Amino acid sequence: MRRDLERRLARVEITASAISWGDRQAAHRRQSSRTFVNVCDLIRERLRLMGIDPALAVALRRGEEAAAETAGMPDARELRASEAAVTGPNFSGAGDRMYTEIARIADRMTERFNRGEEPINLGNASLVELLAFVSAFGPIAQVT
Repeated sequence: MRRDLERRLARVEITASAISWGDRQAAHRRQSSRTFVNVCDLIRERLRLMGIDPALAVALRRGEEAAAETAGMPDARELRASEAAVTGPNFSGAGDRMYTEIARIADRMTERFNRGEEPINLGNASLVELLAFVSAFGPIAQVT
């Protein structure tokens, strides 16, 4: 059992070292662009469900630009699988920090709303602020 594990680890190390830095960077860029487009699409849809014109959210325009860039990218399932293998799992804790930041921003928006103020200015809100807004004030997702 141990010998089999050692062989597998050796194969992974050889494969990982055979992938060039440029290929890794390109895979990260493609993954980041796709994720960015997906987040913008999610925010845009949630704003529509809230009865808010997504065009008012200026930060979503960057998502439209990224969507135009990703439209030319290959999108085969095999490519995504190989990119996941190249970039590997992300254990940096960035996801936890993002959720913490979104919760903190949503709390501030809720406090403003409770004081009778507008919780967000769509014209200058960042993408994270928009995500916090649709998370805190958007409709609850229907589970089917």
